[in-house]
Amino acid sequence: MKRLFAVMACSMLVGPLVSCGDDESSSANTATAGTAASSTDAPAPTQASATTEAGLTTAVDNPALKGTLTIMAPGPFKGVLEAATTEFEAANPGVTIELNLGHVPTLLTQLEGGVVADVLVTPDAGTMGQAVTKGLTAGGPSVFAKVPMALVVPAGNAAGVAGVSALADEALRVAVCAAELPCGKLADQLAKKAGIVISADTMETGGSPGVVTKASTGEIDVGLVFATDIAAGGSKVAKVVIPDTINVASDASAAVLKVADDADVAAAFLAFLTSEAGRTLVTGKGFLVP
Repeated sequence: MKRLFAVMACSMLVGPLVSCGDDESSSANTATAGTAASSTDAPAPTQASATTEAGLTTAVDNPALKGTLTIMAPGPFKGVLEAATTEFEAANPGVTIELNLGHVPTLLTQLEGGVVADVLVTPDAGTMGQAVTKGLTAGGPSVFAKVPMALVVPAGNAAGVAGVSALADEALRVAVCAAELPCGKLADQLAKKAGIVISADTMETGGSPGVVTKASTGEIDVGLVFATDIAAGGSKVAKVVIPDTINVASDASAAVLKVADDADVAAAFLAFLTSEAGRTLVTGKGFLVP
Protein backbone atom coordinates (compact mmCIF):
# COMPACT_ATOMS: atom_id res chain seq x y z
CA MET A 1 0.00 0.00 0.00
CA LYS A 2 1.28 3.40 -0.87
CA ARG A 3 2.44 5.69 1.87
CA LEU A 4 0.58 9.00 1.71
CA PHE A 5 2.10 12.25 2.78
CA ALA A 6 -0.71 14.20 4.46
CA VAL A 7 -0.09 17.82 3.62
CA MET A 8 -1.89 21.13 3.29
CA ALA A 9 -1.28 23.97 0.87
CA CYS A 10 0.83 26.73 2.38
CA SER A 11 -0.79 29.98 1.38
CA MET A 12 1.33 32.04 3.71
CA LEU A 13 4.75 31.12 2.31
CA VAL A 14 7.08 34.01 1.67
CA GLY A 15 9.37 34.15 -1.34
CA PRO A 16 9.53 32.04 -4.48
CA LEU A 17 12.12 29.63 -3.17
CA VAL A 18 12.43 27.97 0.20
CA SER A 19 15.85 27.96 1.83
CA CYS A 20 15.21 24.41 2.58
CA GLY A 21 17.52 22.52 4.13
CA ASP A 22 16.41 19.01 4.48
CA ASP A 23 16.58 19.72 8.16
CA GLU A 24 14.60 18.97 11.27
CA SER A 25 13.19 22.50 11.30
CA SER A 26 13.37 25.68 9.31
CA SER A 27 15.04 27.38 12.25
CA ALA A 28 18.06 25.10 11.95
CA ASN A 29 18.35 26.10 8.31
CA THR A 30 18.18 29.78 9.14
CA ALA A 31 20.82 29.39 11.81
CA THR A 32 23.38 27.98 9.40
CA ALA A 33 22.58 29.50 6.04
CA GLY A 34 23.96 32.98 6.52
CA THR A 35 27.33 32.19 8.10
CA ALA A 36 30.28 33.25 5.98
CA ALA A 37 33.55 31.47 5.42
CA SER A 38 35.38 34.23 7.25
CA SER A 39 33.97 32.98 10.54
CA THR A 40 36.49 30.15 10.70
CA ASP A 41 39.17 30.34 13.35
CA ALA A 42 42.03 30.42 10.83
CA PRO A 43 43.82 33.79 10.47
CA ALA A 44 43.37 35.72 7.25
CA PRO A 45 46.38 35.00 5.01
CA THR A 46 48.07 37.29 2.53
CA GLN A 47 46.26 37.34 -0.79
CA ALA A 48 47.54 37.18 -4.33
CA SER A 49 45.69 36.57 -7.56
CA ALA A 50 45.62 33.81 -10.12
CA THR A 51 43.55 32.97 -13.17
CA THR A 52 41.41 29.85 -12.93
CA GLU A 53 40.43 27.47 -15.72
CA ALA A 54 37.08 29.24 -15.82
CA GLY A 55 38.92 32.39 -16.94
CA LEU A 56 38.20 34.32 -13.75
CA THR A 57 40.69 35.99 -11.47
CA THR A 58 40.25 34.62 -7.97
CA ALA A 59 41.94 35.13 -4.63
CA VAL A 60 44.74 32.72 -3.84
CA ASP A 61 44.74 32.93 -0.06
CA ASN A 62 48.42 32.09 0.17
CA PRO A 63 50.49 30.88 -2.79
CA ALA A 64 52.78 29.12 -0.28
CA LEU A 65 50.01 26.96 1.19
CA LYS A 66 51.12 23.36 1.62
CA GLY A 67 49.48 20.20 2.85
CA THR A 68 46.96 17.47 2.09
CA LEU A 69 43.32 18.48 2.41
CA THR A 70 40.79 15.70 3.09
CA ILE A 71 37.20 16.59 2.24
CA MET A 72 34.26 14.48 3.43
CA ALA A 73 31.20 14.88 1.21
CA PRO A 74 28.16 13.04 -0.18
CA GLY A 75 28.74 11.07 -3.38
CA PRO A 76 26.56 13.33 -5.60
CA PHE A 77 29.03 16.19 -4.94
CA LYS A 78 31.86 14.29 -6.60
CA GLY A 79 31.70 16.19 -9.91
CA VAL A 80 31.66 19.69 -8.49
CA LEU A 81 34.33 18.90 -5.90
CA GLU A 82 36.61 17.32 -8.48
CA ALA A 83 36.30 20.47 -10.58
CA ALA A 84 37.00 22.63 -7.52
CA THR A 85 39.97 20.44 -6.67
CA THR A 86 41.48 20.94 -10.13
CA GLU A 87 41.25 24.73 -9.88
CA PHE A 88 42.37 25.00 -6.27
CA GLU A 89 45.38 22.72 -6.71
CA ALA A 90 46.38 24.65 -9.84
CA ALA A 91 46.32 27.90 -7.86
CA ASN A 92 48.06 26.32 -4.87
CA PRO A 93 50.68 23.83 -6.19
CA GLY A 94 51.70 22.83 -2.69
CA VAL A 95 48.23 21.50 -1.86
CA THR A 96 46.84 18.03 -2.57
CA ILE A 97 43.11 17.37 -2.09
CA GLU A 98 41.65 13.96 -1.31
CA LEU A 99 37.90 13.25 -1.37
CA ASN A 100 36.23 10.92 1.12
CA LEU A 101 32.76 10.40 -0.37
CA GLY A 102 29.91 8.61 1.34
CA HIS A 103 26.28 8.43 2.42
CA VAL A 104 25.25 11.55 4.36
CA PRO A 105 24.40 9.89 7.72
CA THR A 106 27.57 7.82 7.47
CA LEU A 107 29.78 10.90 7.25
CA LEU A 108 28.79 12.09 10.71
CA THR A 109 29.13 8.60 12.13
CA GLN A 110 32.65 8.34 10.74
CA LEU A 111 33.63 11.69 12.20
CA GLU A 112 32.22 10.79 15.61
CA GLY A 113 34.15 7.54 15.38
CA GLY A 114 37.46 9.33 15.02
CA VAL A 115 37.98 9.66 11.27
CA VAL A 116 40.31 12.60 10.62
CA ALA A 117 39.41 15.07 7.87
CA ASP A 118 39.74 18.78 7.21
CA VAL A 119 36.45 19.84 5.57
CA LEU A 120 32.88 18.56 5.78
CA VAL A 121 30.45 19.23 2.93
CA THR A 122 26.72 18.62 3.40
CA PRO A 123 23.80 18.99 0.99
CA ASP A 124 21.54 20.58 3.59
CA ALA A 125 21.48 22.81 6.63
CA GLY A 126 20.10 20.07 8.87
CA THR A 127 23.07 17.73 8.47
CA MET A 128 25.53 20.57 8.94
CA GLY A 129 23.54 21.68 11.98
CA GLN A 130 24.01 18.23 13.49
CA ALA A 131 27.76 18.45 12.91
CA VAL A 132 27.88 21.86 14.61
CA THR A 133 25.76 20.64 17.55
CA LYS A 134 28.02 17.62 18.00
CA GLY A 135 31.02 19.94 18.21
CA LEU A 136 32.67 18.56 15.06
CA THR A 137 33.23 21.88 13.29
CA ALA A 138 35.59 24.76 13.92
CA GLY A 139 33.83 28.05 13.32
CA GLY A 140 30.67 28.46 11.29
CA PRO A 141 29.79 26.76 8.00
CA SER A 142 29.73 28.52 4.63
CA VAL A 143 26.78 28.07 2.26
CA PHE A 144 28.24 27.85 -1.23
CA ALA A 145 25.29 26.65 -3.34
CA LYS A 146 21.63 25.75 -3.39
CA VAL A 147 20.51 22.36 -4.68
CA PRO A 148 17.10 22.53 -6.43
CA MET A 149 14.72 19.60 -6.83
CA ALA A 150 13.41 18.14 -10.11
CA LEU A 151 11.35 15.23 -11.37
CA VAL A 152 13.13 12.31 -13.01
CA VAL A 153 11.36 9.97 -15.44
CA PRO A 154 12.48 7.08 -17.66
CA ALA A 155 13.64 8.13 -21.12
CA GLY A 156 10.64 8.70 -23.35
CA ASN A 157 8.42 9.64 -20.39
CA ALA A 158 5.83 6.99 -21.29
CA ALA A 159 3.63 8.06 -18.37
CA GLY A 160 3.39 11.59 -19.73
CA VAL A 161 4.60 13.24 -16.53
CA ALA A 162 4.25 17.01 -16.88
CA GLY A 163 4.55 18.36 -13.36
CA VAL A 164 4.51 17.73 -9.62
CA SER A 165 0.87 16.63 -9.70
CA ALA A 166 2.21 13.32 -11.02
CA LEU A 167 3.65 12.65 -7.56
CA ALA A 168 0.06 12.45 -6.25
CA ASP A 169 -1.20 10.14 -9.01
CA GLU A 170 -1.92 6.75 -7.47
CA ALA A 171 -1.96 5.17 -10.94
CA LEU A 172 1.76 5.94 -11.34
CA ARG A 173 4.77 4.29 -9.73
CA VAL A 174 6.18 7.10 -7.62
CA ALA A 175 9.51 7.22 -5.77
CA VAL A 176 10.84 9.73 -3.26
CA CYS A 177 13.76 9.61 -0.84
CA ALA A 178 13.42 8.01 2.58
CA ALA A 179 11.88 10.48 5.01
CA GLU A 180 14.97 10.81 7.20
CA LEU A 181 17.23 11.84 4.32
CA PRO A 182 17.73 15.45 3.16
CA CYS A 183 15.88 14.84 -0.12
CA GLY A 184 13.08 13.10 1.78
CA LYS A 185 12.54 16.14 3.96
CA LEU A 186 12.48 18.31 0.85
CA ALA A 187 9.72 16.08 -0.55
CA ASP A 188 7.55 17.07 2.41
CA GLN A 189 8.34 20.75 1.86
CA LEU A 190 7.52 20.56 -1.84
CA ALA A 191 4.25 18.78 -1.16
CA LYS A 192 3.20 21.54 1.23
CA LYS A 193 4.11 24.29 -1.25
CA ALA A 194 2.35 22.55 -4.14
CA GLY A 195 -0.69 21.58 -2.07
CA ILE A 196 -0.51 17.90 -2.98
CA VAL A 197 -0.47 14.56 -1.17
CA ILE A 198 2.45 12.50 -2.47
CA SER A 199 1.52 8.88 -3.20
CA ALA A 200 4.83 7.07 -2.83
CA ASP A 201 5.35 3.44 -3.81
CA THR A 202 9.06 3.64 -2.94
CA MET A 203 10.79 5.41 -0.07
CA GLU A 204 14.36 5.12 -1.37
CA THR A 205 16.98 4.60 1.34
CA GLY A 206 19.66 5.14 -1.31
CA GLY A 207 18.56 8.74 -1.54
CA SER A 208 18.33 10.81 -4.68
CA PRO A 209 20.87 8.70 -6.66
CA GLY A 210 18.85 5.59 -5.83
CA VAL A 211 15.68 7.18 -7.23
CA VAL A 212 17.54 8.11 -10.44
CA THR A 213 18.70 4.51 -10.78
CA LYS A 214 15.14 3.21 -10.48
CA ALA A 215 14.02 5.63 -13.19
CA SER A 216 16.86 4.48 -15.46
CA THR A 217 15.75 0.85 -15.15
CA GLY A 218 12.08 1.64 -15.65
CA GLU A 219 11.08 0.53 -12.15
CA ILE A 220 9.23 3.80 -11.55
CA ASP A 221 7.26 6.28 -13.64
CA VAL A 222 8.40 9.38 -11.78
CA GLY A 223 10.70 10.28 -8.93
CA LEU A 224 11.59 13.40 -6.96
CA VAL A 225 15.34 14.03 -6.77
CA PHE A 226 18.05 16.66 -6.49
CA ALA A 227 18.25 18.15 -9.98
CA THR A 228 22.03 17.80 -10.00
CA ASP A 229 21.79 13.99 -9.66
CA ILE A 230 19.82 13.39 -12.85
CA ALA A 231 22.85 13.58 -15.15
CA ALA A 232 24.13 10.33 -13.65
CA GLY A 233 21.24 8.51 -15.36
CA GLY A 234 22.53 9.52 -18.79
CA SER A 235 20.30 8.86 -21.79
CA LYS A 236 18.17 6.41 -19.81
CA VAL A 237 16.35 9.18 -17.95
CA ALA A 238 14.85 12.61 -18.57
CA LYS A 239 14.27 15.61 -16.35
CA VAL A 240 10.98 17.42 -15.78
CA VAL A 241 11.67 20.89 -14.38
CA ILE A 242 9.69 22.11 -11.37
CA PRO A 243 8.62 25.78 -11.64
CA ASP A 244 10.52 28.15 -9.35
CA THR A 245 7.24 29.34 -7.84
CA ILE A 246 6.75 26.00 -6.07
CA ASN A 247 10.18 24.40 -6.12
CA VAL A 248 12.34 23.95 -3.05
CA ALA A 249 16.09 23.69 -2.61
CA SER A 250 18.58 22.77 0.07
CA ASP A 251 21.62 24.73 1.22
CA ALA A 252 24.90 23.03 0.36
CA SER A 253 27.49 24.12 2.89
CA ALA A 254 31.06 23.40 3.96
CA ALA A 255 32.87 23.80 7.26
CA VAL A 256 36.38 23.36 8.64
CA LEU A 257 36.51 20.44 11.06
CA LYS A 258 38.01 20.67 14.55
CA VAL A 259 40.28 17.71 13.84
CA ALA A 260 41.68 19.35 10.70
CA ASP A 261 45.42 18.85 10.25
CA ASP A 262 45.59 21.75 7.79
CA ALA A 263 43.07 24.30 9.05
CA ASP A 264 44.66 27.15 7.08
CA VAL A 265 44.37 25.20 3.82
CA ALA A 266 40.79 24.23 4.71
CA ALA A 267 39.84 27.86 5.32
CA ALA A 268 41.39 28.87 2.02
CA PHE A 269 39.38 26.20 0.20
CA LEU A 270 36.13 27.45 1.75
CA ALA A 271 37.04 30.99 0.69
CA PHE A 272 37.51 29.70 -2.86
CA LEU A 273 34.12 27.94 -2.90
CA THR A 274 32.34 31.16 -1.94
CA SER A 275 34.37 33.38 -4.30
CA GLU A 276 33.19 34.56 -7.72
CA ALA A 277 35.22 31.84 -9.41
CA GLY A 278 33.90 29.18 -7.06
CA ARG A 279 30.29 30.16 -7.61
CA THR A 280 30.79 30.20 -11.38
CA LEU A 281 32.10 26.67 -11.06
CA VAL A 282 29.18 25.36 -8.99
CA THR A 283 26.52 27.00 -11.14
CA GLY A 284 28.18 25.40 -14.15
CA LYS A 285 27.45 22.05 -12.51
CA GLY A 286 23.73 22.77 -12.17
CA PHE A 287 23.63 24.26 -8.68
CA LEU A 288 22.10 27.63 -7.82
CA VAL A 289 23.79 30.63 -6.24
CA PRO A 290 22.84 30.90 -2.54
